[in-house]
Amino acid sequence: MVLVVTLTDKHQACPYCGFTAPKIKEYVTKEITHSALTTQKCIIKYRARRYKCSCCGKTYYEFNPFVFKSQKISILTVHNILKDLKDFNETFTSVARRYHVSPTSVSTIFDKHVDIGRNPLPEIINFDEVYAFKSEKSKYVCVLLDFKKQIPVDVLPNRKKEYLLNYFQKIPLEERKKVKYACSDMYEVYRDVVHKVFPCSCMLLDYFHLSQDFHRKMNEVRIKVMKGYKDNKASDEYYLLKKFNWLLFKNPEDEDKYGRLFDVERERKYNSHFKSYMNYYDLRKKLLEINNDLTICYSLKLELVDFYSKSTIDNAKVNLENLIRSCIDTNIDEMIAFSNNLINWKQEIINSFTIVGTEYKVEADKGQVVVCNKKVNN
Repeated sequence: MVLVVTLTDKHQACPYCGFTAPKIKEYVTKEITHSALTTQKCIIKYRARRYKCSCCGKTYYEFNPFVFKSQKISILTVHNILKDLKDFNETFTSVARRYHVSPTSVSTIFDKHVDIGRNPLPEIINFDEVYAFKSEKSKYVCVLLDFKKQIPVDVLPNRKKEYLLNYFQKIPLEERKKVKYACSDMYEVYRDVVHKVFPCSCMLLDYFHLSQDFHRKMNEVRIKVMKGYKDNKASDEYYLLKKFNWLLFKNPEDEDKYGRLFDVERERKYNSHFKSYMNYYDLRKKLLEINNDLTICYSLKLELVDFYSKSTIDNAKVNLENLIRSCIDTNIDEMIAFSNNLINWKQEIINSFTIVGTEYKVEADKGQVVVCNKKVNN
């Protein structure tokens, strides 16, 4: 629906000199999204008067009652969007669809009009990032989490060092001294910031982030091996590396609703490529037979799992040094790169054994984070 609107001429006084008898210079048509109807898109084509003052010569628009300054969405629509976002079951996308605007527009309205206060700094703070679908300042937003309560402390628009230092230094020192542990991924900025703003804290690197980095490196090896079969995409090797590579990243004890993934007795299902009945145990076995580097990487993955399951604060240093040596001895570039990360973050990895359960991961779609950072997806 399109509504063409021209307001009654009220001869608005010049905002520059106060002259009360301006002349109409022109009409400028402005399109405004309006929520008069939610069943169909409604556009107001507003013919805005532009006056010219006969006294000072300046030009200006008449008062626009439909939108806030420099906006193209009506005030009523903004009000309705904010009202609907109070329901935690709503998302940017669902509200955007209802009012016929983009999810980005809804998130911009949310950011502009909603100010969520910071929670107190906790004893254990977790730094993590979420992809910033709506931030103009950074590709990622930085989520600060209370590790014990598993609730957000704050959601920051970017994770740049200057911004984070400025943010934390505005918090009273006495409050910052209450932070005893800080946990993050291997983003160097977080470590630098923690050392500068939390004088009584110990920096930790948890299992989740270390495992994530290892899997990235192992995936690089997998892709390199798969490229060797790019000219023969019908081969068994390419099929396995392309379709079942996810099995490489699973642990031996992992389960689904049918039981352990790699149980040798697990029910076998017909595989049309191999023209035989197979289960995940069989497929993983074939995967690891493709290339020796993949087999070595998988063994290292199991060694990493053992490191975390069997180490304590007393023996973590020795066990970590053994793991580093194992990575270097592979002579695989990606594993050597991983060993360099282990060396660079050695103390933070050891520190992680001072508290239990540091593998907590911030998820962008967890309801607690969504409260502060409304999600785009349904």
